[in-house]
Amino acid sequence: MKKPFLLLALVFASLLTACAPSPTPTPTPLPTATPEPTGPILALVGGLLIDGTGSDPVADATVVIQGGRVIAAGPRSQVSIPSDAKVVDVAGAAILPGFINAHIHDGYDADNLTAWAREGVTTVRDLGGPTDFARRDALNADLRHARLVAAGPLVTVPGGYPGVPWGSTWGLAVTSPEDARRKVNKLLDDGADVVKIALEAGASFNQNIPSLSPAEAKAIVETAHARGVWVSAHVLVVSDLKRTLDAGADDIAHMVLDGLTEDLARQVAEKGTYWVPTLELWHATSPLNGTRAINNLRRFVQAGGIVALGTDYDGYSSPFQLGMPIKEMEWMLQAGMTPMQVIVAGTRNAAIVCGLGDEIGTLQAGKAADILVVDGNPLDDIHALARVRMVLHGGEVVRE
Repeated sequence: MKKPFLLLALVFASLLTACAPSPTPTPTPLPTATPEPTGPILALVGGLLIDGTGSDPVADATVVIQGGRVIAAGPRSQVSIPSDAKVVDVAGAAILPGFINAHIHDGYDADNLTAWAREGVTTVRDLGGPTDFARRDALNADLRHARLVAAGPLVTVPGGYPGVPWGSTWGLAVTSPEDARRKVNKLLDDGADVVKIALEAGASFNQNIPSLSPAEAKAIVETAHARGVWVSAHVLVVSDLKRTLDAGADDIAHMVLDGLTEDLARQVAEKGTYWVPTLELWHATSPLNGTRAINNLRRFVQAGGIVALGTDYDGYSSPFQLGMPIKEMEWMLQAGMTPMQVIVAGTRNAAIVCGLGDEIGTLQAGKAADILVVDGNPLDDIHALARVRMVLHGGEVVRE
């Protein structure tokens, strides 16, 4: 069953016909010291290494894995392979970090998590769901599942999005800046990985609904940042986007549908605010919305903005692509992104908006061995990402 609050703005967003169409994000905490890896060693050799950093690909590369971590990654001539390593020849394939879908729903579904992992999407970020963080932890204990990063409920106000008109219980309502600080601290104490705020005043569906005040929104962001936690803001129109920038949120959930000017796109880019455009969502609502979203993403990319990949999986009544979000990537390419920019959006940048930039997202020594091996070169054909040869999650082979 679809969650009512996730349908609300999206159903009515298609009615938009009038318009044709943070401070620097909080750095992820420094990693704590980890013991030297032990156990069996696996070496992938002979593949094209695309490490997620945006650096040039490395031909005839080697990646060495032990204890769930990347031990080394680089040209075969420069990487020493231990004599007791199991060597797997992946000639003709590309070696990439596991991908990340940074905006999904229904992430507490074990079948969904298994399907994502098998397709090489080794982490997902659920931006609206229950506060059952104990279940999240239980699901994450099984490496056959994609890693689940969870926000819990959206932080909103009484009667605000996502509570209208169906009275959804998936929002956490605050009544003042002080109440916001208290409730957000409680949400983080309960185990939320990220905080999502609803800066939705109803303009996207021709209504005027209560929304977080500037003081409340700022209090939420300050509270989360004081604890090293990322803040994502639900936004659908330019007027709410401006409030997001004032509040200092770290990423924007959804590309706006009305007129994103070059000047405003540049403001977002200069603040270092990440954008998760969810193009698959907008194409699901209507072709016109999809075109508007692509055009606005193009302006943001041309302004030098930072994009992270996310689809809003299961956030609308139409079916979404479960697994590797190739459709989303095709539309990102249409918006003028290069294949390398798309890959970085789905790896390094998506890891950062999950608050896990020091742990996953790139194939570098010391990081978790979340690895996707695909036949072909996705820099030549993005569809190669769907031709899976091998997936590792935390160093364990979950598909071969």
